[in-house]
Amino acid sequence: MITAMEINTKRFEQAKPGYKPEEVDEFLNQLADQISGMTKEKEDTEKKIEVLVESIRRYKADEEALKDAMIGAQKQARAVMEEAKSKADAIISEAQQKAEQIISAANVKADEIIGSTAVRAQREQETLEKMQAAVSDFKSNLLSMYKSHLELITSLPESDAEEKEETSEEDSVTASAPAPEDMEATRVINTASMQ
Repeated sequence: MITAMEINTKRFEQAKPGYKPEEVDEFLNQLADQISGMTKEKEDTEKKIEVLVESIRRYKADEEALKDAMIGAQKQARAVMEEAKSKADAIISEAQQKAEQIISAANVKADEIIGSTAVRAQREQETLEKMQAAVSDFKSNLLSMYKSHLELITSLPESDAEEKEETSEEDSVTASAPAPEDMEATRVINTASMQ
């Protein structure tokens, strides 16, 4: 690819009839300025692509951490539910044994104990339902955060410099094949723009 420096330093032999040297120099200076601007724009775009690729890597790592956290929360919720159920079963079993012993002594006393046990079982059930609701809320919040991160990645702006760069590369006769890391960055950007 020709550089702005090569355009600025290029000199032509004068021939008659020929072009006005001032006009040729002015045109070459304009051309050099445009190529210099396009080169800077290309470098800026490449830096932005590197930043985007790094952001995507970070988001993928965050996604794995969120999945691990969700799995951990589900395991913990199962353990809490099993423990609550076990406690409720133990309380109910104990209450039934006491009730059977007390029934022979007095029906009134048995009714009070059964009533007390029912209240405790109801409290345990309410506690279990609250824990299940908390786990459900946590899961919803986690999924919502994950979706918002994906939307942030998808909404990152694209640059018109990318299209200009592709056009100038197609027009260049001596263009070489892109490096593998450029192809990967282009693939990542194209994938993001399709979404």
